[in-house]
Amino acid sequence: MHHEQLTENLTVRQRDDEGYRKWYLNSYFDLIVWYSSKGGALIGFQICYSRNFQEKAFTWTPQYRSNRLVSDTYFEKGVSHMSSGILEGEGGLIPENVIQKFVFESNNLEVEEKKLVVDKMTDYNAALLLRKS
Repeated sequence: MHHEQLTENLTVRQRDDEGYRKWYLNSYFDLIVWYSSKGGALIGFQICYSRNFQEKAFTWTPQYRSNRLVSDTYFEKGVSHMSSGILEGEGGLIPENVIQKFVFESNNLEVEEKKLVVDKMTDYNAALLLRKS
């Protein structure tokens, strides 16, 4: 099975008042990782998955975690023209196959980044299952 590796977008706009961001992407995932500053502490991330069909976004910071549906801001004749997605509704569990796909396609990330994303997605699912039981 072929896995398309996430690659870093090196043209990410950086603003002094927003810390430092890294953006990785492929045809299935978008991952934005937030740092307190360049070379600083990793302070959160948002991973969007299933980019072309019923996209969802999982966001994690120490104060916040949520899995949301992403709706298009413009949809015409079955074709999405997303300029800015709107997060809405509860997205439920992150499917295990999505987590495994990320594991296989994230070899270009820093080890700390990959571990945090996998751990927090797994923790989120475990917490959601506990609430339902």
